[in-house]
Amino acid sequence: MKLDVLKLPYTKEAKLSEEVSFDPEVFKCHFPLVEVLGCHTDVTVQRFEEFIYVTISIKAEVILQCSYTLQNFETIVKGVDELHFASSSEDDEDCIEFKGNTIDIDPYIFNLLSASIPPSPKAPNAKAPESGKGYRVLSEEEFISEREEKGNSQFDALKDLDFDE
Repeated sequence: MKLDVLKLPYTKEAKLSEEVSFDPEVFKCHFPLVEVLGCHTDVTVQRFEEFIYVTISIKAEVILQCSYTLQNFETIVKGVDELHFASSSEDDEDCIEFKGNTIDIDPYIFNLLSASIPPSPKAPNAKAPESGKGYRVLSEEEFISEREEKGNSQFDALKDLDFDE
């Protein structure tokens, strides 16, 4: 999706809605994202002088890899982000500088999509693997509490030392 800066009205809000497709050669999927099946994007744009404020809302149908079963599954990912563009970013470090008369927002849409994916997605009805011979499966909470109870074995020997004054 490209924004033509010269066609944006001053101070009035413009709304755009589009299905965005991502070229797999340009936008590479990284674990746990396997594939983007479709991405509907709603964009609201406001222009003030040399500043352009963009609000992006996405709803994407994606294929993710389940962190429990390692099987692929389809799901919907939603996300919202606000971006500030400026023709010169000297005034504001929070602004993204743009050159020319168009702004390509596809990379920002893909970044929002990637950031909206949970770090360890779980497929519906997926169950955590069970412990077996020679290994245990712990939840993060169990691991943290066990580590706190155990302490640091490197310094356990210091507990028994008696220091004379």
